[in-house]
Amino acid sequence: MAGAASGEITLKMSETQLTSYLAYKLLQSPSPMFTFPQVLLRDGQMRIIGKTQQGYFTANIGITLAVGADETGQPKLQLVEADFGPFPLPAGLNKAITAIIEEAYTGALGPVATGFRITSISIADGTMTVVGKIR
Repeated sequence: MAGAASGEITLKMSETQLTSYLAYKLLQSPSPMFTFPQVLLRDGQMRIIGKTQQGYFTANIGITLAVGADETGQPKLQLVEADFGPFPLPAGLNKAITAIIEEAYTGALGPVATGFRITSISIADGTMTVVGKIR
């Protein structure tokens, strides 16, 4: 296992892997915020697109996130932009969206990652690379 001696671990995730994981997490909700997610990893950002429905109205949704690590070595997601079809993003929804996506991606890793400190996260050309050290 590369990194076993140094304690440094590198994890690479593709758009397909992240899309599958997000779709799985959204299916666990009785009323998911959106459906048919697709994750795109480009230019240092994660872009999530999908469909949302309110009553009879269906719209495309697009969410752009900056992904990094906080000072404690945990994943940190920050909402950069969100669009809901032709409608503006309602005030206060930024935090809700970030919380939902953060829980989907980091909630499941919490118990496993207690001994893992992220040192960097980079996104380019359809791949997210997470580098960290075992504490």
